[in-house]
Amino acid sequence: MTRNESGRGLSLLLAFVILFTLWFAAPHAGQEGANEGFILFTSDRANPSSAGNCLDCEDIYVMSPDGSRPTRLTYGGADAAVGRAPYNNANADWSHRQKLIAFSSNRGGFPEIFLMSADGSDQLVLASLGASGALAPSFSHSGNELCFNSQVRPRDIYIVNIDGTGLTNLTETNLTETRADNFRCDWSPTSNSIAFGSTRDGNEEIYVMDADGTDVVRLTGDRAADQPDAPGADANPAWSPQGDRIAFESNRHTAPGDLPNAEIYVMDADGTHQVRLTFLAGQDTKPTWSPTGDRIAFHRRIAGHLQVFTMNPDGSDVTAITETIFPEIFFSGFPSWGKWSNNYPPATIIR
Repeated sequence: MTRNESGRGLSLLLAFVILFTLWFAAPHAGQEGANEGFILFTSDRANPSSAGNCLDCEDIYVMSPDGSRPTRLTYGGADAAVGRAPYNNANADWSHRQKLIAFSSNRGGFPEIFLMSADGSDQLVLASLGASGALAPSFSHSGNELCFNSQVRPRDIYIVNIDGTGLTNLTETNLTETRADNFRCDWSPTSNSIAFGSTRDGNEEIYVMDADGTDVVRLTGDRAADQPDAPGADANPAWSPQGDRIAFESNRHTAPGDLPNAEIYVMDADGTHQVRLTFLAGQDTKPTWSPTGDRIAFHRRIAGHLQVFTMNPDGSDVTAITETIFPEIFFSGFPSWGKWSNNYPPATIIR
């Protein structure tokens, strides 16, 4: 593996020692001894873009669940300190077992999957698909591998070990057939099941499969399973920490003639009991569960820019935890709720 990136310096490291000490000291409760953890997110706040997103202004941050103590982990977005052409760092995910962060970065000219330590140090490239791009990593429950999707459509779901070996395409179809688009995987925290979005049946639906790509089961819009006949797109599945529920986004409720508007839904792990949680004229997308399972974070588009919100699993108590500070207009989105757990012994990091 190449392109080791240096740490952010002693001041950032000391800040994280203080933050992590506070998080470790918090009382453990709920699922597998997890506390409220912290939320990783992507933002252009250091280099705001009027477009709401860009190719060289986004970086990864971490904050407390109430939005306090936001701390920057990566420095690629148009900063003079970078000393080279700016690039994006985004789509971070936290390994429960390995205490590592996976993310995507286009610093090499196209998106690749990187790993870094929890303080932003020791950044290195893990998996590359070349010009096809690699995005949206999700760690397995063991932390020894992760899944992600390619960028160029039709996209596919891949898995790779955290030492860079075992890169495998799980969803590649026969090239003589119509290629489906497969994207946005989320690995169950309790099993080897992977939830993902796909257009393999014509409509954009959510499926689940084993980690070897077998036993694919459709969860949304399946009449045979007595599920709603929902013509809209269902995407971005997110497992609950117990592995018994899945949050996702859907625009199935959009009225005929209106522009598609995604909202957050939740369902049981077998696709039953699908319930809408958010009701807003703007878009609510990218859900992620708290480690105790009692809150869901997501991003909401406000005046063209994403901001992070949290709510109860029944849709109540919707609370903004990031905001734009006028006159600067920046986005904060793509939340990923990490957790500390005292239930498992530390895993051995594979290098």
